Amino acid sequence: MQPTSSPLDQLADIHLPDGVSWWPLAPGWWILFALVVMAIIGFFLWRQRKQQNHYRIVAQHQLAGIYADYQQTQNAGAYLQALSLLLRRTAITAYPHSFNASIKGSDWLQWLDEVCPTLNEKFSSDLGQSLLSSAYQKNPQLDVSGLHQISSQWINMHRNYRQRIPASKRVKTTAEASNV
Repeated sequence: MQPTSSPLDQLADIHLPDGVSWWPLAPGWWILFALVVMAIIGFFLWRQRKQQNHYRIVAQHQLAGIYADYQQTQNAGAYLQALSLLLRRTAITAYPHSFNASIKGSDWLQWLDEVCPTLNEKFSSDLGQSLLSSAYQKNPQLDVSGLHQISSQWINMHRNYRQRIPASKRVKTTAEASNV
């Protein structure tokens, strides 16, 4: 007698599918990767911009110190000299390659107005003119709070050398005019 074969013996073994490959990535992973790369680039751009404008924070702290000294001593002449020096140092920092440190008088005030058009030429007005004339008077009479306010606005809002001034708006100083 022959052993009866079971129909189950005739079945083939179960073949398991291949394991899921990690490559190529699913579209969701590509999107996540792109978002991470954009976040990293955005962080570094934000950090670079913050470092490039750090001089504004330092200048604001120095301006607050100058104003506090004035409020204690009421010495307007020393305030004007320190303010003028601070504005020039800030301008040199903001425009390291193009600022003419020897610019004087109304050209200096006009340059301050041109790099910060949002001030509507307040430095060229009577308030700004006190930077030029009142510093050399014995007892200058000036609006220190107004001058402090426009100086603070200029430090915060002026364009730096990365934000170019159009050539038609630039002030031609005597040195630039002689080169032309």
